[in-house]
Parts: sequence; C-alpha cells; structure tokens
Amino acid sequence: MKLNDSITTYDIAEALQGEQGKFEGASPTGERYFVTRQPGHPIGSIEWAGGEQNLQPFLVRKVAQPVTGSGRTKRSAAA
Repeated sequence: MKLNDSITTYDIAEALQGEQGKFEGASPTGERYFVTRQPGHPIGSIEWAGGEQNLQPFLVRKVAQPVTGSGRTKRSAAA
C-alpha cells in the first residue's frame, strides 16, 4: 500500500500480509488502533471481539512508511 491508501477488509492480518509500515485501523463500531508491520514479524491474529457477528469490514489506512537504517554498517577492527 502507498502512504494514505485505505482499504476495507474482514481480516486485517491477511490484508496486511507482505506490507510494511504503520497502519491505522477502525473497527465497524468506530474503535481506532494502530498496527505496525515489520519484515519477519507476522501479525498473529486480529479478530472482532464484539458481541454481534461482524457484518461490516474494518477500515485500514497506511499512515507511515517503515523506518530504514542510515545505510551504515558497523565494522570491527582487525586484530
């Protein structure tokens, strides 16, 4: 996803598979939360916990790109 792109989904973990960055989610009842996706760190599960069946999708928007290092590598001194 590109920055500020939005999607609707019933399964946030599946929808964000392979994505990187920070995402804002909104549940069908309006609760807001953030999900950070990093390479090699899967989302185990994000499920609807309301008392009723989830008939409406979640809204997910990408709010930040992933932070990358400065490109420097540490070098050790030769002995």
